[in-house]
Parts: sequence; C-alpha cells; structure tokens
Amino acid sequence: MNNDPHAPAPAPAPAPAPAPALAVPDSTPGPLDVKLPQVHDAAQQARNLRQVLQDNKQRIGCFLGAGCPLGVYDESGGASIVLIPAVIELTKRVALGLERLDAEPGSSSKLKSHWDSLYDECQSADGKIPTVEDVLTELRTLANRRGSAPVLGISKVELSELDEKICSLIVNEISKPLPEYRNSYNRFASWIGGVSRDSPAEIFTPNYDVLFEQALERHPLPHFDGFVGSREPWFDLSSIESDAIPARWTRLWKLHGSINWERIEENVNGTKVARVVRVTREAANGKVMIYPSHLKYDQSRRMPYLAMLDRLRAFFHGRDAPRLVVCGYSFLDDHLNEVILDGLRGNRNAQCFALMYSELGAHPRAVEYAAKQGNLTVLAWDGAVVGTRPGLYRPGTAGGDEHAPWLFEKSMPGSDPEPTSPYCRLGDFHYFGLFLEQLCGGSGHGSKSDA
Repeated sequence: MNNDPHAPAPAPAPAPAPAPALAVPDSTPGPLDVKLPQVHDAAQQARNLRQVLQDNKQRIGCFLGAGCPLGVYDESGGASIVLIPAVIELTKRVALGLERLDAEPGSSSKLKSHWDSLYDECQSADGKIPTVEDVLTELRTLANRRGSAPVLGISKVELSELDEKICSLIVNEISKPLPEYRNSYNRFASWIGGVSRDSPAEIFTPNYDVLFEQALERHPLPHFDGFVGSREPWFDLSSIESDAIPARWTRLWKLHGSINWERIEENVNGTKVARVVRVTREAANGKVMIYPSHLKYDQSRRMPYLAMLDRLRAFFHGRDAPRLVVCGYSFLDDHLNEVILDGLRGNRNAQCFALMYSELGAHPRAVEYAAKQGNLTVLAWDGAVVGTRPGLYRPGTAGGDEHAPWLFEKSMPGSDPEPTSPYCRLGDFHYFGLFLEQLCGGSGHGSKSDA
C-alpha cells in the first residue's frame, strides 16, 4: 500500500491485513454470510462522522483498542513502525523470548518446551493458529485444577513460573515510549484540546500501555483516570462516582488496567490495608492488569476494573445523545461488547461509529451487531453497515481531495472502461489521526513540519 500522506492524492492500495486486538475470534473471518444489496456513500459517512466530532454540545467518547499502536507510523508517514505488536506477532515474540530465557547461561528451565506443549494442546480442528491468549487460558485452567500431579509433563510450580515469564514478556513488549515526532496519538490529543466542550471527552481503552497519557501530557492537557494524590496517586472510587472534576479535564478509563498500576499493602493502625496506586515506573509484582486470556470476563468484575466498566455503562445513561467512536477494536471481547450493546439498546438517542481496519467480511461480529442495532454504524475498508443495512461503498463516492487521504478510489481491472471502487482508511489510527487533525485546523497530511 502506498500510505504516503504527503501526496496530493493517495495512490491506489491493496486492502490491508487485519490488525486484531488482544483477543481471538471464535472462527477465522471469512466472507459475509449476508447478501449486500445496499450501497453506501463513503464521503457522506465521513461527513457524518466529522459533524459528530465537531459538535461541542454532545457528549463524545472514544473507545480505542489494541490496533491503535499499529497506527503509529514512521516520521515520513509511510508505514507503521509496529510500536506495539498485534496478538499474532506478540505470540511469536513471547515464544522467542522464552527461548532466549532458556538459553541464558546457567539456566535449567524448560520454558519454551512447556510453551510448545501448551501451544500444541491449543491447536484446533479448524486450523486456527493459537495465540498467547489461548496459551495463557490453557495454562491457567491447568494451574487452577484440583490436585498437584503434573499435566503434559508440567508441574504446578513450572506452570506458575511460565505464567510469570509470559506476562513479563508481554509487559516488555507494551512498555514503549511514544515517538518524539508528530504521530497519530499527538493528533488525537490536539483534537481533544482543540474543541471547547460542554461535557468532558471520555477515552475508554482496554490497552495497558501509557501512550495516551504521554500524548495528553505533551500538549499538555489535564486528564483524570480515577487516581488522586501527587506523590503516589491512589485509586479513589468516590472521586469517580462524584465526578466533580472540571469539564475541561478529559476522562481516561483504562478498562483492563495499566502497566503503571500497582497493588500494595500498608499497615494502617495495625491493620493491613490493600490499595491500588499509580506509579511513575513500571509496576512491580503487584501489577494491576488483565492479561490476555479467556478469563478476562471474570477478572473484569473485580475492582478497579469494575469501576472502569461502570464508566462505560454510565456514558450511555441520560436522555441526551452521546456519541461513541470506536477505533482499533474488532469487537472480539464479549464482556466489552455486552456493555456497548446494552448501552446502545438502552439509549436509542446514542450513536456509535465503529471504524474497522480491514474489509467488512473480516469483521463478522461487528457486522452482525450492526445489522441488528440501528444506532451502530460500521465503517470498514470496503463497505459499511448503516441503519442495519450492510453494503459496499458506491463507486464515485470517495469525495476527492476533501477526504484525502483517508478515502480514495481504486481502479478495478478486468473491464473497459475500468470502474473504480472507494476505500476507507479511517479504521487505521494513523489516518483517523489525520482526519482529526483536519478538524482542528491541521494540514491533514502529517508532514514533519507539523511536529
């Protein structure tokens, strides 16, 4: 794909590969099981989204998933630097990391061979490639069983050690600083600070990294994440519930915890009291994070994750018309989908725009939800679901320079004259950032001079 945002008009590009979040679909995405008699106007959908994001009267929320770090491009804007890998690449890096640990001088561990045994156990008949989420789920299921006999030749002690090392490698992969040059996160923060709103903007993210915090602080923009204090801020539920923070403070809700949240125990008047604090370093052994596994639903019902999910629920409450924009998330976490869909069903005035990275057929869950939920609009690479109607984009609706480079037309070979087909790149956080930058007066093309 030619992703050069400096070009006066974007060059034709092949469809990108999916950028999944840290979750695994039930089955390999394939062609849609529904007919697509409808066609949609790509440019009109982009205008609708622009109108929502420019409205300072409505409540705005952004649900930003694990695909967003892949939208950090190099300084020229040419390609993703894969700042934090998606789940398939993360799985490969974890396996290599375990192999390196085994090869260290003096090591007698069998981490990689134990990983391989669990990985093989996760192989499915449909040929789906196991991921680190599958392996952790299998590992923890075996570790929580009754009895102490080894399984697959792995003792409970070895399972515990393997769990610890896998989680440590995951944290290492996501503990990345935001690049100094201007990028999608900077552009997102510029948009947050560029609109004076009646209600605070709210960011919901299952990501553990601190990229959004870095971007907001660089501008600088005040934000509230549920912690209060200065030397060692602590999680304070009453501050969240009272919501007395000024409207100009952005709310940042980390649904699965963060690499800098730590659980500590203190003696208060002779009694041990546990609390969660936010530290300026990577958290130590008491990390407060929901690691990728199929046990996420159970963990999300505990504090402080439950309070974060409650903020997502509360976003849809009221008689007004809140607007939620989803990017970098493929609707693969059932416990998060449940909250979003319940909110949309409970408030018909609410509206959600789901920006998907790849083609419509690669997101069967999102399509299924939107086909039943009229206030959920899905905008994918090659088509959309609008008003419960799935369809491809109508030729000639890319909108020209007004919507470059996030919308473009691609010639379809095989006929004379060759027809064109529109494509939408708003599901790529890089292009969504350029889109937002244009809303707050930027060039929209991400040149170095924008930094």
